[in-house]
Amino acid sequence: MVRGVSELLERRPSFLLAILCCGFWYWLIVPFTSREWLPFLANRFDGTIHFILGGLLFGVGAALNKGCSISTISKLASGHFYMFATVVGWIIGWLLLPTLTPPVSYQPLENIDTPSLPALLVIAIGLLFTILKTSATLRKLLFGVIFFGITASTLTLMEPQWSPSQLLKDISYTIYHSESQNWPELERYLILLGLVVGMAFGAKSRLPIKAFEVRAKQIASHLFAGVIMGLGASLALGGNDSQLLIALPAFSPAGVVAIISIILGIAAGLVTRNVYKRRKNKKNRST
Repeated sequence: MVRGVSELLERRPSFLLAILCCGFWYWLIVPFTSREWLPFLANRFDGTIHFILGGLLFGVGAALNKGCSISTISKLASGHFYMFATVVGWIIGWLLLPTLTPPVSYQPLENIDTPSLPALLVIAIGLLFTILKTSATLRKLLFGVIFFGITASTLTLMEPQWSPSQLLKDISYTIYHSESQNWPELERYLILLGLVVGMAFGAKSRLPIKAFEVRAKQIASHLFAGVIMGLGASLALGGNDSQLLIALPAFSPAGVVAIISIILGIAAGLVTRNVYKRRKNKKNRST
């Protein structure tokens, strides 16, 4: 999603639009199954200030990390082992929020059975327009995002809580509450393992283990970014993967608010980082 926001800042919104549509493929898949309703459709909340703050925090953390939930796992699978610091930071962030603030209450909304047809038509037309307007060089990448969306929606149908941030959240809460009997099911670990293995095999280039160097500053920066992402995800009831694959397909106002806030947070982080780099380069040239 960081790449998508970066493209948006360059006035190329198609990549980000394809990412935002990832979870809606669920509604095209479910008619071909025998399932009529899934528990994740009950995850609808009013868009309160908690989702705004959580989304902004997660977005800023993702910009510092140079990657959101799925891209963190992808880089980790490609041999960039410093991303372990981000994962550890996520868990710390999830655990830190309950100790720093009083219990946060959220306003649940009524469940939905199926979305309105006009809403799905608007999404489908928007996606088609996006594909047609995308340059040939980016179209292959765009189709990759669409394929991921179809695969992710299929996984959501099989296991609604499969996403990495949801798994880390449940692990964190199990540790925090010392509830050894409530560890996530084995299937969720296997899905994440399969995701990592698939990304490792599909990576264009992998960083050899011998080439990996432990740099204290790099580890500290990714740990810090992970903590901020964890705090934000805890406030918003999930990272960007959960918002895209669960909250948005359920037409949750909270999901819309969280995603918009994540985009704004990432944009603010990217702009700030670019300004800092320009000033640093200017200072180096002057000396």
